[in-house]
Amino acid sequence: MLAELPLGQPIPCSVSADGEGLDLQGALVPHPTCSFYMRVSGHGLRSHGIHDGDLLVIDRSVEPRSGDVVIVAHRGAFLLRPLRCEGEQWLLEPQRAGEGVIVLDLESFDRSGLFGVVAHAVHHLARSPSQRR
Repeated sequence: MLAELPLGQPIPCSVSADGEGLDLQGALVPHPTCSFYMRVSGHGLRSHGIHDGDLLVIDRSVEPRSGDVVIVAHRGAFLLRPLRCEGEQWLLEPQRAGEGVIVLDLESFDRSGLFGVVAHAVHHLARSPSQRR
């Protein structure tokens, strides 16, 4: 037996003059002046739905919460990590086995080190034409 999925109606990708269609950038980037794109390199956050090669939409206007995946500037590099709050302490969870938790020391680490919260991860499900051969 085949299951029916409630998909709704298809929406054209291009927006017509009368406003019909979907503005994908408007849907994914509600705060364009506070948002950035970044490309993922690595497989460490597959359990969070983020894959190697994904395009991330980073929103700097979102107040981070425990459980969010964030981008942090740390020791001269950008880190992509899940954020966890334990009491008054903020922690960056390890990405790979053998890595330690990074404690965010609020006295030496200010909000400027938190680059933003990952709002969306866009990844391909179909193989690209070059992979179909």
